[in-house]
Amino acid sequence: MTNTELTFMDNVGDLLVIMPSALNKLLGYRQLDSFSNEAAGVLIGERRDSHIVVHEISEPGEGDIRRRCYVDRRGSHHQVIVNEAFVRSSGRLQYLGEWHTHPEDQPSPSAIDLGTWRRHLVAQNQMVLLIIGRKEIWAAKKVTDDVVPLFRV
Repeated sequence: MTNTELTFMDNVGDLLVIMPSALNKLLGYRQLDSFSNEAAGVLIGERRDSHIVVHEISEPGEGDIRRRCYVDRRGSHHQVIVNEAFVRSSGRLQYLGEWHTHPEDQPSPSAIDLGTWRRHLVAQNQMVLLIIGRKEIWAAKKVTDDVVPLFRV
């Protein structure tokens, strides 16, 4: 359990900050043994000028399909959590992007991940993408059709 945030930066100095409460939940889904399945959810937080802060996540639940090397986030509860955060915060907290796990130490996106993000994650704003590995977290922003990796600060 950590009480510090995790920070990433893009090539122009814009930050992605994952707050400790969200980070602890994400780390709890690492696939540390050979029987654990992939997990997925959405990222919820705020945009502060050109910076992004993740405060909450949705977690796997009913309707999601989870296998060792595959996950499909289908549960309607993910949208419910985004809607509740938006209302509770008077619009400050919003949907920021997607997260999922990979059963590898240093994760990187698969061809399926990249294709899915390009086809289905369509937004005018930059969106955040996280892959939670056993030892590292891979982070990127989706900017129009490009996936731009971020660097840990």
